[in-house]
Amino acid sequence: MIKFGWSQRTIAMDGPVFITGQFYERISKGILDPNTLTAFVAEGEGGVSIMVSVDHTSVCDGIIFEIRNAVKEKDASIPVENILMNATHTHTAPRYMRNTGYDKAPLDGIEAISPEKVRSFIVKQASDAIVEAYQNRSEGSFAYGYGYAVVAHHRRPTYFDDLGKRESGQERVAALYSDKYARMYGNTNDPQFKGYEGVVDSNVNLFFTFDKDDKLTGAIVNVPCPSQNSEVLNYLSADFWHETRNLIREKYGDIFILAQCACAGDMSPRTLHYRDAERRKYLLKYGEDAEREMCNRNEIAQRISQCFDEVYSWASKEKIRDARVVHKNLIMDLDVWKISEEQYKEALEQYEELLAKGYEKTDDALKDFKHNTIRSCAISRAEGIVDRYLDKAEKKPIEAHVVRIGDVAFCSNPFELYISYQHRIQARSPFTQTFAVQLAASIGTSGYLCTPQAAENMGYSAIMYSCQVSPRGGDELVEKTLEELEELSKI
Repeated sequence: MIKFGWSQRTIAMDGPVFITGQFYERISKGILDPNTLTAFVAEGEGGVSIMVSVDHTSVCDGIIFEIRNAVKEKDASIPVENILMNATHTHTAPRYMRNTGYDKAPLDGIEAISPEKVRSFIVKQASDAIVEAYQNRSEGSFAYGYGYAVVAHHRRPTYFDDLGKRESGQERVAALYSDKYARMYGNTNDPQFKGYEGVVDSNVNLFFTFDKDDKLTGAIVNVPCPSQNSEVLNYLSADFWHETRNLIREKYGDIFILAQCACAGDMSPRTLHYRDAERRKYLLKYGEDAEREMCNRNEIAQRISQCFDEVYSWASKEKIRDARVVHKNLIMDLDVWKISEEQYKEALEQYEELLAKGYEKTDDALKDFKHNTIRSCAISRAEGIVDRYLDKAEKKPIEAHVVRIGDVAFCSNPFELYISYQHRIQARSPFTQTFAVQLAASIGTSGYLCTPQAAENMGYSAIMYSCQVSPRGGDELVEKTLEELEELSKI
């Protein structure tokens, strides 16, 4: 008999906190809606799997090791190496990371809760939730399926000409923007607009759990899109997952919902080329005072909840009460994005120029803070290229997980992974349905992992500053994941 356990906590904090997710740092003015953390435990023949989702930008900087240690201290029987923790990639979450690009900037006149205190709070909330979910596991059943909901849009327009050669009056720091034939969120109303670089994916993978009386207790909802509609707000928010959870719970009760961001490094929850039509739609549908991104959040929530209804209507006809559960935590060594001597010299020159400029100090502390964190972010990115060149590493180790629950597989990676890699894994997977999970906790920071085509087009998310692993490393990730899934299918 299979067993499941669930738990949930909040990670939002009252009082001003630092917010990460942009090339500048923000200070929160309050909580728009709560950032939450959800823990799920599955136990069946073969072992235990633990999955955790958090409304945050990422799960990096070693916090997963602190969470595992905290769980082990509270309950030594829990297999902490089987904790797979992913972020939904909201850009409105409290910063816990210690070593970021912002940290070189002065904090004169700025008051906020330290990232260290936020980190301690998240570790406690996560470990408490995992222990509770593990200790609450009870017999039940599960169902699964997939449907469609338009959530993601491609965010890399391409152009016939080289954008880097265009004259521009806007200062663009090379460490932050290096566009060639593509630009993230680029202008599509451009005579040289060629089209979008890649494909999109509207698949939504769903995994439902029931108690012994066949009552729905929770669901894993896997969507190939980062939750970043409200990415520039100065308020804490779970983004579109807040509205999505509310709509689902209005119909199904206070069930647990574990959100997973499938591979979506080149995806975004906003359209680029149909803005006038969208503006008219929202004006007529929501009124003239409606804010575009909040409208987007509502629209996305409606589509995901409708997809949830449709899939539940047929998937719940087959409730599975016994299944193998196998969870493997892996270390994969992937080909690094190599830094040439020319790129090293370019980055070193940028680094020295940025350092020489110093930081702003005026009577406007918040304005200075924004300006200075942009500069410190650029300094750190240039410095990172110098360090990577001097390190001469050939491989980057990453943590990845493969999980089997019956005929369903889950496979994780720590990147903002371009979606074509996911398609290759899913197309060749031996399992009936395969949930890919990006932005999962790993050994360190990982960044984007782009395709060869994107690397040629360049642009943010496909340059040396954004990517630590090369497209060849992406091929290695695909093949290693498929090898592990094949082995898992035989256990």
